[in-house]
Amino acid sequence: MKHELVRIAIGELAAFNALSAIGGRIVILHGTYQDGVLIEAGGRGQFPLEWFQNMPFSDYTIPALVLMIGVGGSSLIAEITIFIGCEVGVLASVSAGLIIAGFIVVEVAMLKQGVSWTLGLYFGLGLLISGLATFFGWLSIAVITCT
Repeated sequence: MKHELVRIAIGELAAFNALSAIGGRIVILHGTYQDGVLIEAGGRGQFPLEWFQNMPFSDYTIPALVLMIGVGGSSLIAEITIFIGCEVGVLASVSAGLIIAGFIVVEVAMLKQGVSWTLGLYFGLGLLISGLATFFGWLSIAVITCT
């Protein structure tokens, strides 16, 4: 029972992150630029292009694609593999969690904008997914060796 609850928790958290990352990419890439500021689709977020001064990017396209493919894709793979019970699901989930956390660290370091509550939330989510997946892996080993 405990084994199943941990597996479901990992899958749900990974699914949430995958949807957030893929949705974030869509909102950013479908935004419009006005006076050097990206206005995300829906008009709520505003992201100045000046944040990219002294960086290898000139706009939000590459970071948005990394968000979708790296963060969203790894979380989607983790979700699918953990839900269907593949042995690689634990490794995929640990990796996805670390990719999320790593993306946030790089974003904060590169943009030098400080840490917002949403960045803290996603960083914590990444660590939680990795931690639960590690626990699930040890729990699986214990179940296998004890039965």
